[in-house]
Amino acid sequence: MCGVQARWAARWAAAVLLALAGLLAGSTAAQAHAVLLFASPAIEGAVPTAPKEISLVFDEPVHPAGTRTLRVTAPGGAAVSLGSIARSEGGKQLTAPVRSTVTPGVCTVVWQAVAEDGDVMSGTYRFAVGAATAGLASSGSAGGQQVSGAPATAVLRWLLFAAFAGALGSLAGEWLTARQRAPEGAAAPKSWTLPAAVAGLVASLGLALLIAGGGSLVRGIASPSASALFDGRPGILALVDIAGWLGAVIALRLGLRRVAAGAVFAAAVAEGLRAHPAAESAVWGPVLTTVHLTAVAVWIGALVHILRVGRAWRWAPPARAALRAYASVALVLVVVVLITGTLSGLLLVSPLQLLDTGFGQVLAVKLALVVAVCLLALAARRRLAHRAPRLLARVEASALVAVLGVTSWLGVTQPPRDKNADLPFAPPPSGNAITVGGRADQIGIAATASQGQVVLRLTAPDTDLENGDSSGSSYEAGLTLTTPGGHSRPLATRGCGDGCFYAPVTWHKGLNLLTVRADAKGWGGGRDTLRVMWPVHPDADLVARTVKAMRAVDRFTLHEQVASDTARASVAPTKLTVTGEQFVDSEPYAKGKAPLSSRFTDAEGNTVLALGFPGERLALELTLDGQDRVVRETLVAPNHFIRRTFTYPEPENGSEDGGHDAGSAGR
Repeated sequence: MCGVQARWAARWAAAVLLALAGLLAGSTAAQAHAVLLFASPAIEGAVPTAPKEISLVFDEPVHPAGTRTLRVTAPGGAAVSLGSIARSEGGKQLTAPVRSTVTPGVCTVVWQAVAEDGDVMSGTYRFAVGAATAGLASSGSAGGQQVSGAPATAVLRWLLFAAFAGALGSLAGEWLTARQRAPEGAAAPKSWTLPAAVAGLVASLGLALLIAGGGSLVRGIASPSASALFDGRPGILALVDIAGWLGAVIALRLGLRRVAAGAVFAAAVAEGLRAHPAAESAVWGPVLTTVHLTAVAVWIGALVHILRVGRAWRWAPPARAALRAYASVALVLVVVVLITGTLSGLLLVSPLQLLDTGFGQVLAVKLALVVAVCLLALAARRRLAHRAPRLLARVEASALVAVLGVTSWLGVTQPPRDKNADLPFAPPPSGNAITVGGRADQIGIAATASQGQVVLRLTAPDTDLENGDSSGSSYEAGLTLTTPGGHSRPLATRGCGDGCFYAPVTWHKGLNLLTVRADAKGWGGGRDTLRVMWPVHPDADLVARTVKAMRAVDRFTLHEQVASDTARASVAPTKLTVTGEQFVDSEPYAKGKAPLSSRFTDAEGNTVLALGFPGERLALELTLDGQDRVVRETLVAPNHFIRRTFTYPEPENGSEDGGHDAGSAGR
């Protein structure tokens, strides 16, 4: 008998170890939170003029937190009026138009957003308008982000997890003990299923109020935001959670225990749908989390119920038989927990990256408790062969409750993020921006430069520009910046989509040379150097004047050279005679407007107008004469590179409005 008990204890200890390993790997998979990646205007950045909109970019989908989503304070302390919040890029970008005038100085942005798991994330940052960068350096920290109402969220999550264990686990435990005949004079302990369901209802209500109150229970009760609760997926799932627990309470009051179990499981499904794995996989994420949560709840709750029965029955043989029956079920549960936890854990970063973070410290505390539970479980099961392990069983149950508590706190702790990980999409320009272009053999290059960053887009010949599909082309890119002073350094790049690369950069006043190394699988690549004149000087009026001046030209001679492969011999230029109207109507700036524009003076003293069309991946440089007419044009499109020179007729009878030879530009 002792040999059987020893083998059973060994199997039990191994099962507990596997289960806790699964918990350790899997529970944190649902804990990652949405992180603010970029903002426009840039975080701790400066823009020359007042912004027209405030934009936030996150790594995961988020939802507005009602009227508290964005609050901007002007330099004088007054609130900046903002328009309605708009979601884009699959919910990963929030944008609000600025409705009031922002004076030069340092502005403060306070934001809140509801993550997919229902946590209310909040943070603050600053940006400067005009020449106010000194104010940024002297007015405090750069801000950060956190979970609003983290302590309340952790307590409510702990209560919710305990309620799942108390409801589902107690129902499973009652089913196991019902197969055993109670000793004479002993009665089964009172069921905890109804109190657990009530606790689940209270916890789910509290979490919903946190969403409605922007992380504050007080605001959630006093002035809840209906839009935060009813207009977003997290709020809707919180309401489903409430409905599930309410249905469980009603069913238990009516004695419908199976219906109650189904209602609690529905609440577990809602938890699975709003957990982090759901953002990674719309199907398998919720399935893994729901199964994991259900298995953990039954494992812990049934154990607690069996321990209560053992105490009520004074650990008589029927109580020990119930414990052995539970051990057989638990073995299946821990395997399920291990598999689902491991699959969910694939979403985590390496444990080596957690050692020096707050998240890692909380995880270490959880690991210590896990080890303690394993040791207690092993000691209790060994002692079961001789006498009832009353004290050890109680300590073990207490340790399990502590594990739930630490797991809840882990849920509101921000895991570390890989700073070099790919971005979900290209960040918006920060402040004034300009797009410059080039070509590396068969690969088109378009780089949008703005305050503190550059976004590079590569285009292979097989790219479907309308859908952004490169038909399997795999891109690689490298960037090197050469400052006006001649100093060169490589830039660290991050992917931001198909053929898209982002790099932080500090632009220097004057001509910056951006050397691009571009490669695409199956296509010829190479290097090209782009000119970025900084700072950017937008000049929409000059665009309109140039179009007007070109339309006024009767006829002129155009020499055009088109290339789609810069590595091969240059194509002989084509000579055309066209009217100004014909030429302008064929240009992307025909209406006298361009999304991005910048005016600068080149080394020869000519006025150069740079135009950018980021959506079409077009970049143009127009060299102008004294009459705002184009004398040279370079147009870089995704699949071709065009150079043009313009020759105008000589003036007649000394007219001041006469022609101009392209060759005279720069003389």
